[in-house]
Amino acid sequence: MNHFPIEFGSSKVLKINPSGYIERVASGLTMVTGLAFDNRARMYVLENTVGQPFPAPGYGDIVRIDPSGKKTVVVNGLAVPTAMTFGPDGALYVSNAGFGAPPGAGEILRITGVQ
Repeated sequence: MNHFPIEFGSSKVLKINPSGYIERVASGLTMVTGLAFDNRARMYVLENTVGQPFPAPGYGDIVRIDPSGKKTVVVNGLAVPTAMTFGPDGALYVSNAGFGAPPGAGEILRITGVQ
């Protein structure tokens, strides 16, 4: 479990199989708030804030993790993002400014070209 202040690189993604075995699939991440998988089985990890001790606008990232484990930042500069999913059109949809922003400032971003 992570806490504040945010510890850069301290988050990980774990997989639990039906028999209860726990396996680490990714590490070295920061403040993970969402996961999504594309049609090529690549995992996308939403990091709420990277490089700051507390949630901060402009420091959110989306990192693609290939089945080999290679990490690639595909989007950066998000404002405290809180969730994401792939739509039926193949685009990635992200809730940006999901908390901490003034009322009405939140938005859904449509991100193309990440696959």
